Amino acid sequence: MLCSIREETSSETKSEGTGSVNKPEARPSSNQVASPGEEAGPSNRTLPVENYPYQPNEVIGGDSVLSIQQRFLDKSPNSIPSAEEIYLARIDAEDLFGAKVEIIRTMAVLDPKGDWMASGARALYNPRTATGEDSLERLFSLRDDLNRNGENSQSFAQLKSKMLKQKQCDETDRGSAS
Repeated sequence: MLCSIREETSSETKSEGTGSVNKPEARPSSNQVASPGEEAGPSNRTLPVENYPYQPNEVIGGDSVLSIQQRFLDKSPNSIPSAEEIYLARIDAEDLFGAKVEIIRTMAVLDPKGDWMASGARALYNPRTATGEDSLERLFSLRDDLNRNGENSQSFAQLKSKMLKQKQCDETDRGSAS
């Protein structure tokens, strides 16, 4: 029995990014009044643009935005997803990947013996969902628990245990493949 989640088959490179998950852009209110000599409306304002801090194919913890997006699209009821479905899957994937990266980086500090940066996403895999992804709320809850309670948190114990089970499963798979 193979215990790991789907391995990436594309030529993805491992690197690290920094930053946070997607944040909604600020929108000017429609009832703003222009100063004398200024054009009315939002066209006279430059809104800050926050670029997503990770490349779509950037692998951290054994996962990437593209692989998460593909798992979402694989579960699409349509054989050919619409442009809207692709866009929404990308946004959801970016949010989940950002949250996973925060957890993985925290675990890499708290549990330096674990292989978090290479395969930490496997500890975040949820077999009870169609895509294998936990909800963003659940990931934020794990992250917050780790940040608040560190090695004493329930999340730390749970993730470390999952990582150890995955390591044992990988060793078993390698032994049976020989």
